[in-house]
Amino acid sequence: MQHPAAAPVEWVIKSVRKDYPAAVVKMLHLGPKHDVYFRAVTYSPHPDQRRLIGYWGSLDEAVRNVQHWEMSKLPPAWLATGGSTIREMPPATPQKPPPSV
Repeated sequence: MQHPAAAPVEWVIKSVRKDYPAAVVKMLHLGPKHDVYFRAVTYSPHPDQRRLIGYWGSLDEAVRNVQHWEMSKLPPAWLATGGSTIREMPPATPQKPPPSV
């Protein structure tokens, strides 16, 4: 049985485009030392339909990478707004690979 302090915690990440969820980030404790990982998956109300985006070492990195992932799927014209202002793509950071199972 898992200790309550080590139970997973989840955040639903809002889309950069609209008021709907883009992803779910879950804090996990993995490996022999119970290191902290933040796993991001695509949002779906049905957990079996979610797809892995990646693992990172902090919640901030996971959120930035979800935003980067979502914006990279948009047409380039969406990044340009009125007056030719270009929206900046959030920087991607390297993933923190989880330990082997």
